[in-house]
Amino acid sequence: MTSRLRQHLDFGVLYLLFLVARPLPRRLLLATGRGLGTLVWRVFRFRREVVLANLTGAFGSELDADEIRRLAHAFYRNLGMTLMEFLRSPHMKQEDVRDLVSIEGTENLQAVVDRGRGGLLVSGHFGNWELLGARMVAEGHQVSFIVKTQSNPEVDRIQNDIRRRAGVGIIRSGASIKEMILALRRQEFIGLLGDQNAGADGIFTDFLGRSASVFRGTAYLAWKLKCPILTGFIFRQPDGRHVARIDPPIDPDPDWDEETAVRHLTEMHVQRLAAAVRKSPEQYFWVHRRWKTRPPEEAS
Repeated sequence: MTSRLRQHLDFGVLYLLFLVARPLPRRLLLATGRGLGTLVWRVFRFRREVVLANLTGAFGSELDADEIRRLAHAFYRNLGMTLMEFLRSPHMKQEDVRDLVSIEGTENLQAVVDRGRGGLLVSGHFGNWELLGARMVAEGHQVSFIVKTQSNPEVDRIQNDIRRRAGVGIIRSGASIKEMILALRRQEFIGLLGDQNAGADGIFTDFLGRSASVFRGTAYLAWKLKCPILTGFIFRQPDGRHVARIDPPIDPDPDWDEETAVRHLTEMHVQRLAAAVRKSPEQYFWVHRRWKTRPPEEAS
């Protein structure tokens, strides 16, 4: 299959699901998502071995093989629900978002705003992370996500159109420091996902008991711009609603040099994500190869 044909196919499937999601009552929307996840788990088996390997690496000392497989299936079901919710979100009003997602830790957001600037909001591929930004906007805060440009331009367009409709701004990955400074001066929160594999140039730190490569950029920005890092995570509840939790800000120590700041700030925001994943492991995005890059001492 050619790359161009694959792009058209991917967009066609996504757009079909977008049309399906709109008229469905919420209970049926979530049931459709769970069914879609089960289909991918049992039939299409998309990245199934990656998911099982990641879960075994993180929890193999605590769970047996059958428990790992049940957790993997629960992950795919949750991922299906998250996708259907995201595709439905353009048709949600702010009062719908407030009803669907309760938020804890708003005092931490306000404490940063009261300083007269914004901050970095660091989350991960956890829960319905797109709803986290929409809920903060509904709370009255300005939020912009730093996003990578997708290889499929049509998928890129529809994803970012959905974000904009929720009131979330877009800052393209690789944007200038000046653009971020201006956003912070507008008292915006700049949202980043801090759990992508950063390759050999990343900083290695413990994540769920294994050394993982983390991009330096988040910690470096906080140190360079002298702004706080807030971590925030959104948890799906048994009734299908969500709770967004914003943690207290992490402030760079003014006495730290760059390398010390990057090390400490990275460790702190990664450990907060790890705590969220341990609380609800089925809600983490296990399909990406989080531990693909090994530290030099292991690679050798």
